[in-house]
Amino acid sequence: MSTEQSESAHSQDEITQQATTPTVTTTTQLEKNPKRAAAGKLVAKRTRLAREQQKKAAAEAAIIIANNKAKATTAAPEPAPTTEDESPKCSGEKYSSLSTTQWLAVGSLIVSLVGLYYKREELKTVFSKKTPEPARVEPQPARTTQPKGVRHMD
Repeated sequence: MSTEQSESAHSQDEITQQATTPTVTTTTQLEKNPKRAAAGKLVAKRTRLAREQQKKAAAEAAIIIANNKAKATTAAPEPAPTTEDESPKCSGEKYSSLSTTQWLAVGSLIVSLVGLYYKREELKTVFSKKTPEPARVEPQPARTTQPKGVRHMD
C-alpha cells in the first residue's frame, strides 16, 4: 500500500504544482518604460491645459451673453417708420399690400363667383327639384328547403 500511497501523493503534487506554479518575474517586467511614462505625462498635461482653456472660454462666453442680455433689456426700441417713403424696405419703389400669390387667390375666387352667377339658373333647377323617392318594396326572402341549424351525422 505504501507504493500506492506514494504514487497518489506524487500525482497530487504534480497536479498542484501545475495549477499553482508561479510565473517567473524578471526585473524588466517590474520596471516601467520611461518613454511610455513620459508620453503619458505629456498627454495628461495637454488634457489639463485644454480643460483650463475650455473653462476660460466658457466663462468669457457667459460674461458676453450676460452683457448682451443687459443691453437688450435697457435699449429702447427703434421708432416705427411713419410713411412709406421712410420705410427701409421701400427704397424708392412702392410695394402693394398683397403678394402675387394672394392676388392669384383673389382672382380665382372672383372667377368662380362669376361662374356661379351665370350658372345660377341651372343650379336653381337642380336644387329645387324635389323628386319623390320610389317606394321601396322589399322582396320576400326565398324559403329554404333545408332546415336551419346544426346537422347531425349518422
